[in-house]
Amino acid sequence: MNFGMNMADRVRLALVGCGAAGRQHAVRLAADARAEVGVLFDPVASQAVAVRGELLPQAAIAAHLEEALAWPGLHAVVIASPTQQHFPQVSAALRRGLHVLCEKPLASDRGEIAALLEQARSQNRLLAISYQRRYKAPYLTARRELAERADQYGPLEQMHLFVCERWEQTIQGTWRDDPAVGAGYFFDAGSHQVDVISFITGQRPVAVLACSRKSRSRVEIVTQVWARYDGGAQLCAHFVGNAHHWREDIHFHCQEADLLIRGERLWRARNNAVLEIEDLLPGSDPDRGFIDALLTGSAHLSPAEVALPMHDWTAAVLASARSGTWVELSG
Repeated sequence: MNFGMNMADRVRLALVGCGAAGRQHAVRLAADARAEVGVLFDPVASQAVAVRGELLPQAAIAAHLEEALAWPGLHAVVIASPTQQHFPQVSAALRRGLHVLCEKPLASDRGEIAALLEQARSQNRLLAISYQRRYKAPYLTARRELAERADQYGPLEQMHLFVCERWEQTIQGTWRDDPAVGAGYFFDAGSHQVDVISFITGQRPVAVLACSRKSRSRVEIVTQVWARYDGGAQLCAHFVGNAHHWREDIHFHCQEADLLIRGERLWRARNNAVLEIEDLLPGSDPDRGFIDALLTGSAHLSPAEVALPMHDWTAAVLASARSGTWVELSG
């Protein structure tokens, strides 16, 4: 898709949301010479002031969203606000003719997601989601392994996922502990791993069975999921949001070999020999990918279209956890 820019252009952006996620985007954008953040907005003005002072001294600070989106010369906006604000903010940015990179999830309602996809298509604007793992070297390389070196592995049969984090201990008093906004640790953090499994394998879940508990919070903290995928593989996943350390392990068990992602390092196992894969593909991040797509027309690795499958996956897990039965996903 051609967005009318060329490599001589510098992409001028607004950053909406200057909390923890917004700060990560600010770090990446500040390091990219092809990007210029012209204006910041956060309803908590002190957060925008802090990001400007530490990372983006050239940026102005808008008093409200409309002012930020109307800032002169903008091409695009990065939205890193809480989930419930995504739909109105993304829609407003698209109406302004801006390209949008939004933190996940794109919206909390399926109808809103579909409406944003149609709005972006009708206006020929890039709408992308910030799924970071799709850009990291171990996950990109894992995708290559199962696609380009499939003969070394054979058919994929089983997948095991374990992820834990000190998450519950940090959310008290925040919007993440509000059941009207989010659905807990699986929804907030685990969606990254669920998304990247489909990205790596090309398979989609067709049915899920889940159980979940809230621990000491108002939202789900510990979730276990079993899933059947359309390519024949099965998944067993465990999300622990009240651990005391971060850990992520994703294992792909194939007929001839295993492919292992352990703490973001990649390994191949065969005949009880586990060897690290060192010829990793170069990594990137969603912000650089966004700038690349605008300047060169290259495909963004996390386009907005992935939002609907992820919404359906999450909704099925929550429904199964409530009912205690398998839930089928529609095509």
